[in-house]
Amino acid sequence: MKFLQDLFTERDGVSFCIGRVLGGASIIEMMVKFADINHVDYQSFAIGVAALIGALAAKNYSEK
Repeated sequence: MKFLQDLFTERDGVSFCIGRVLGGASIIEMMVKFADINHVDYQSFAIGVAALIGALAAKNYSEK
């Protein structure tokens, strides 16, 4: 539970970050869709994950 709290809370460790929660949910949804389809497109999956991680990194950088 501590691990999930560290992943999804702001820098104060108490308040949950909506961007991190939605980003985690989006990555999980992408993995489910990726495993479900017959024709696998690795490039599109990688671009989607990279875009989500990049958006979270930009958000974290702007919180200073």
